[in-house]
Amino acid sequence: MRKKILILSAIGFVYGMIMGNLIAYFTGGTLVNSYLAARTGSEAASVLLQTLLSGLLGAIALGSTVVYDIERWPLLLTSVVHYLILEISYVIIALALRWVTSPQGLLIMLGIQLVVYLIIWLIMYFRYRRKVRELNRLLRESRGQEPPAENHSDTKKTV
Repeated sequence: MRKKILILSAIGFVYGMIMGNLIAYFTGGTLVNSYLAARTGSEAASVLLQTLLSGLLGAIALGSTVVYDIERWPLLLTSVVHYLILEISYVIIALALRWVTSPQGLLIMLGIQLVVYLIIWLIMYFRYRRKVRELNRLLRESRGQEPPAENHSDTKKTV
């Protein structure tokens, strides 16, 4: 599992660096965070710090998906743990980089992230559910078993 964490974290680090700088550029028109430039003493240092912390956030986000591999945990627990890891990491890095500067802004960002997380979670849930059903069907076919009977009633409702 350590190897998987390292590989996923490395991939996430690269994606995080790219996404962090793209978001900074498209939301502010520049890679330079003026707050960080003042704190670090140079524009180059601020871009470097932003890039590294964005990469760290990406590494945490992708590396922490290994919690879904813990088979003894129910899906709800792994989802909540993964979400909390993401949000705690985001809050720390967002405050350090001054991506958000007010409690209201932070709450709005956390709300947006929750909605996005739930949408992605639902998409993945239904995708994997369909795959499991298909695998079960193929397994039944390979064993020569009939599919389970549907719970449909032959009687029609009358109005």
